[in-house]
Amino acid sequence: MTNDNRIIVLVGPSGSGKTTVGELLTKKGIPKLVTTTTRQPREGEIDGVDYYFRKVEELDSDDFIEQTVYNQTLYGLTKKEVTEALKNKRVVHVSLDKNGARAMKETFPKETVVVFIYVSTEEMKKRMRNRGDSEQKICERLSFSRQTDELKPVEEADLIIENKSVEDTVDKILSLISKKSDQPMTENED
Repeated sequence: MTNDNRIIVLVGPSGSGKTTVGELLTKKGIPKLVTTTTRQPREGEIDGVDYYFRKVEELDSDDFIEQTVYNQTLYGLTKKEVTEALKNKRVVHVSLDKNGARAMKETFPKETVVVFIYVSTEEMKKRMRNRGDSEQKICERLSFSRQTDELKPVEEADLIIENKSVEDTVDKILSLISKKSDQPMTENED
């Protein structure tokens, strides 16, 4: 790792577009950090690409920067995944929840750039419907988002941006990353 390594941590509620933003970052040559999960692979998912699919008994909590349980399934990012990726790439990205972003900032304070992506609740509903989520799942997800304050920006956010256009969002993130590492990395939008 060097002083100019960056870990872009995308944080935002379901339907904010963080997955799509991450996919475009990957297409632009910024690799995605692969998280580990205890759930079974879905159709088309590949071990080591989409997630590392592991059994609970294979995991040691000390290996993780952060872990979260969602729907009785563990998700987490290992220290090894981050350090290995940063040996080969100057910039990488990952989508995490608020706790994951906080843990990443604590573990890699100089490298981590937290980007909070938000959308209105109406836009969230629209996007979740467009991706095929059921009305029940949408209601559950919105309720979860409100209960966990997922709709509010994280304190650690270096950039807060409304995702109106994926291309514009990615351009703003890349612009922030390309700034000199000795400049403050905050550029919050209204």
